[in-house]
Amino acid sequence: MKRDRVIAFLLIVAMVGTLIGCSTSNSEDGKKVEEARLTTGKYDPPITLTTVQKKPPTLKYADGDSIDNNPWTRAYEEEYGIKIKTLWSFSTTEEAQWQQKTNLMIASGDLPDFFLATPEQFKQLLDADLLADLTKEYNNAPKRVRDTLVEGGELPIKSATKNGKLMAIPFTTVVKEGSHMIWIRTDWLKKLNLPEPKTMSDVLAISEAFTTKDPDGNGKNDTFGITLDKDFRVMKGFLNGYHAYLDIWVKNSSNQLVFSSVQPEMKKALGVLSEMFKKGQIDPEFGSKAYAKASESLVNGKIGILFNSFGAALSPLQSGIDIDPRMEWKAFPIVSVDSTPAKNQNALGVNGYWVVKKGVKNADAVFKMIDFWIKTFYENKDMDTYYKYVNIKDTNIEASYMNVAAIYKPFKNTDQHLKVIKAAKDGDVSALTGDDKGVLERVKQFQAGNRTMWAWQAIYGEGGSLSVSDYYRKKELYEPDQFISAPLPVMAQKGAALAKLENEVFTKIILGQVGIDEFDKFVEEWKKTGGTEITAEVNEWYKQNK
Repeated sequence: MKRDRVIAFLLIVAMVGTLIGCSTSNSEDGKKVEEARLTTGKYDPPITLTTVQKKPPTLKYADGDSIDNNPWTRAYEEEYGIKIKTLWSFSTTEEAQWQQKTNLMIASGDLPDFFLATPEQFKQLLDADLLADLTKEYNNAPKRVRDTLVEGGELPIKSATKNGKLMAIPFTTVVKEGSHMIWIRTDWLKKLNLPEPKTMSDVLAISEAFTTKDPDGNGKNDTFGITLDKDFRVMKGFLNGYHAYLDIWVKNSSNQLVFSSVQPEMKKALGVLSEMFKKGQIDPEFGSKAYAKASESLVNGKIGILFNSFGAALSPLQSGIDIDPRMEWKAFPIVSVDSTPAKNQNALGVNGYWVVKKGVKNADAVFKMIDFWIKTFYENKDMDTYYKYVNIKDTNIEASYMNVAAIYKPFKNTDQHLKVIKAAKDGDVSALTGDDKGVLERVKQFQAGNRTMWAWQAIYGEGGSLSVSDYYRKKELYEPDQFISAPLPVMAQKGAALAKLENEVFTKIILGQVGIDEFDKFVEEWKKTGGTEITAEVNEWYKQNK
């Protein structure tokens, strides 16, 4: 199964009418609809809502079904009296076309009743006063919806709020659960008699040993300590160990927001990476390798440390296990350079915003559909329901993608990990959903000797990577990005050039092409070419949105 299917969860639920808050209509028909809804949770007569959609190119429909006539849309109508009319749709692989058409739609003001907007589009719609105030609907929404929206913290809801009014529903996702951890070749640790990492000094010692002590036993000097890629995709966890954060806005001692990449902690961390590169612990070609290319060295057994999320076991590490079954990896929490615990940097954690056009009478219908998603995708334990709405039995149809409105539970996989461990110990699967049972089965297959299921044990099994995610959650070891808006004017104008400058200078420092003091020159250049202006506009935004 693909990694994004794990992170983009699979589950399902019983279908029950839900009583949620209302908006009254002045017309007699509107009053009848309202009365019916308050009595049964269902619109009678049914209402029709228009939307536009993106769907995966792999999504298939059963014979006779379509984007507006499938198990999910039929359930919306049967349970809630909500009919869906899709005005147009694109594949998720056609992002450019989608952006162009939705932007033209927004510019014209000719909007569907609801749709998923990007952060930038949400800001445009908000500034143009084209959105419905959803505060009342949110306050009266089912508890499971409200709980899910704040499970990962208050920032997603705050990002959708203006002047105390909720103007959209944030499409929450698994940012905190996906925090980086340290994946280490434990078969190499054992061979070289090295301890598990507790501090950054331990990590540096492990990296040096993996580079110099021939951990693969081939008699050649051909291994590296840690993985690095040209976009620094897997550098964040390392930096966080030095209390340095890449490309986020953090609070300083004066309660002002400052850009993390230009802070003194970054200089120290880059200096350490430069020394590691000089000692041969980093692939000399990392500056030209995207993550996919850099991962090939992991798969082929040439690198022993990877900073990445819990799902790295599925990709790329499982591919390495498939090649060499003796290979073994384990995830550990990121560690600190000093006595202050290391915190994981986190982005906002939204995939976009469900927006409702101003003037739509039944805005609460979107909350109903999201409630159905949570019940069906996350809470259902009935297998018939699972086969109807998640994975249609005896087919390759992933029906869960047919939903029209969804939000993700921020710690779905972590909670699933805990349930699977408990079920494996006591043999009671009554609390498991269909997806939980599928995970448990894969873990059991690994325990029975099937190494192709190694990743499932490494993620969901006892001591697996999700135990690290659970540890982070319990200890609240997160450093959130405090800037939770779409790019502001100066940021939009100058941000790309500053990001390019940053990447170029950081790469040169690590490669040793310039000295570490070049960082100070970079900071001054960053400030002069837009950083100071951006910092000012970010803090003005922050003052208005505290």
